[in-house]
Amino acid sequence: MLNWTLAEEIRLLGHQVYFLDDFPGDWRPKKGEINWVRGGGPTSGDALKTAREIGARCHLHLEGVAYFRISADSALNWGYTEEPSKEVIEKFKADYRSWMKYAYEADSCSVNGANQIKVIQDHLFDGRELPNCHRLACGADARYALSLPKVHQKRNYMVTVSRIAPNKQIMKIAEAIALLDHPLPWVIVGFGDRDYVKMLLKFCKDNNVRVQIKTAFGAEKWYLINNACLMLCGWMGIPPSEGILCDVPVLSYNHPDIVEMYSDSIFWGVNNSIYSYSDALNFILEPVNRYDVLQKTWEAKNKLLAGGRLYAMTQEQLAQYYVERIFIR
Repeated sequence: MLNWTLAEEIRLLGHQVYFLDDFPGDWRPKKGEINWVRGGGPTSGDALKTAREIGARCHLHLEGVAYFRISADSALNWGYTEEPSKEVIEKFKADYRSWMKYAYEADSCSVNGANQIKVIQDHLFDGRELPNCHRLACGADARYALSLPKVHQKRNYMVTVSRIAPNKQIMKIAEAIALLDHPLPWVIVGFGDRDYVKMLLKFCKDNNVRVQIKTAFGAEKWYLINNACLMLCGWMGIPPSEGILCDVPVLSYNHPDIVEMYSDSIFWGVNNSIYSYSDALNFILEPVNRYDVLQKTWEAKNKLLAGGRLYAMTQEQLAQYYVERIFIR
């Protein structure tokens, strides 16, 4: 979560931020030079150790768990055709525990959502409450998005920004598009497993879904979002914010974790129902509904930028949260 963009936002608030790579060789700051060390994932143990060595506090971000990998939900609900074996589940549980356990020794931690917090506590640590845990959403880069040229006439294509994987519901999006009489071209910005991509492309070819896959980053990614007439999401956390910031209507499957972030600010299809998703697609693209769609899109942008009206955040809001609620207390 503490990526380059977020670090820049924290710096703009008047604070110094260093990455581990900023330190030459084995050099470490002296005690008192650094106030906080932030870590996450497999680096959590090293972050905590470093913090204690230099007399700093430690914050760990627990990215969250894939529910089906620890038997908190069925893999069949996540686009897979079979459940993982008991051995695989136990392996994932052990892996998650190996670094998440350090949150119980850190000064504070954060997790991406309320249900994620509950699942981590209940399924990995026998209900033991995470200490000083912040429910904290990852943020979209509003400073960059709002600097983009205003596109008054969007182009006739739909965009999805995602890793191409079963648990992102990419195939469910394709199946919903295939139900339309005259679907618009679909651009996927992302990449994935070769066999899964081949399966997706074959389905699209067989069902007259015009799709292009672009591995795009930075300006090219934002260009594709900014010019699209509609963003299609499966189970993706940050991309809906990127669509909102570019005045692009957003449709998503209503997984509870995503609804937690965006509430009523975007359009929803019923979870795992390609027919509900396709109906919502038809509604958004129907010319007679254009004003209502645009009104909802404008309101979503206002809610996101206002701060506090949605759980979803921008990078600027996330930086303020880190500084005001975690680092300065």
